[in-house]
Order: sequence, then C-alpha cells, then structure tokens
Amino acid sequence: MDKKTLRKEYLRLRAGIPGFVRIRADGAIAAAVENLPEFRNASLISGYVTDGTEPDVMPLLRKALKRGIRTCLPKWNGTEYILSLTEEEDLSRLVPGKWGIMEPVSTRPAETELRAGGVLYLVPGVAFDEALNRLGRGGGIYDRILNGRGDATALGIFYECQQCLALPTESHDVPLDIVVTESAVRRLCKKRDA
Repeated sequence: MDKKTLRKEYLRLRAGIPGFVRIRADGAIAAAVENLPEFRNASLISGYVTDGTEPDVMPLLRKALKRGIRTCLPKWNGTEYILSLTEEEDLSRLVPGKWGIMEPVSTRPAETELRAGGVLYLVPGVAFDEALNRLGRGGGIYDRILNGRGDATALGIFYECQQCLALPTESHDVPLDIVVTESAVRRLCKKRDA
C-alpha cells in the first residue's frame, strides 16, 4: 500500500478506539514512559497536544514540569513549526493554531537546547512498523524536527492498533529510537547515525 492509503486506514483505526479503551490505554502508555530511563533522566521533554485521537501526553508533561524537567510544544511561527518552551500555566492556556492544533500562546524557542543528550522527543504518528519507521500526517513536520537531533531520543507514542509490518519509506523519513504503546516498549535494534 502507498502512504496515502495507509494513512487513511490507520487514521480510521485510531479514531475508532472507544473512549473508555483510549483512557485506559493512555494511562498504560504514560506509566510505561515514566518508567523509562530516558524520561527519568531527561533535562528537556518535547511533547505534543493530542488531536483527540492520538495518545494524550499532557499528564507526562505536567509530571515532568513538577520534577523540574523543562518541556516544550510545537508552535506555528507563521512560517514553520518550532518547539517552544512551556511552563505549567502555558499547558493550561493553549489556543488553536494552524490547522486547529492546540499550541502555547507565547513563543519561547527551544532550539539551543534540542540537540543535547537528555532531550526526549515524544512523537505522535499515524502508524509505525517493526523497524520503528513512522508514518505521520504527511507534512514532514516531525521529520524536520528530528533530523539532525544529535544525541536526543525520539520516542514514538502510539496505540497498539497502529502497528503494521512494514511502512514505505523515503530518504527524508526519520526512524524512531523507541516506540511505546499500551502493550509494549520497543527499541531500535541498530545504532542510528548521529
């Protein structure tokens, strides 16, 4: 199948998860992420705001802030998405941005802190495969954010129903280091280039 067909099918699967199942799965995903050394030892965590069908990582961001870990969220700056540093009050005052995606009100670019070890990216997606390739919505936003991330870790957040055997990939696609679902934690077997 091509990416467009796969995207349509996996978006349908994700949207079809009943609410009570989604809440339980979100809790299991959050618990698994909290137990990872990459989360516990992070100095900065980049998250996202769910569109209502993606796993909700806001509880993880709030816990990180309470532990003194800095956080950031994607924000449209008029030209592209950047990662903007957030504080607790920012997480409570999100506003619709481009495409209606909720984002922080203020812009505090996090670029200078994003390539170091200790940075953890929580990444949403439409589907993932056994090689931890990720299928996004098609705009390449996360591929651009993750490209050249240095020693930072890219952790995909998915529901188990979003796994497929193999995704078609292109040269600009960036694989994940870890994928967490409500059922499992998967790690990339081979070492990626920095």
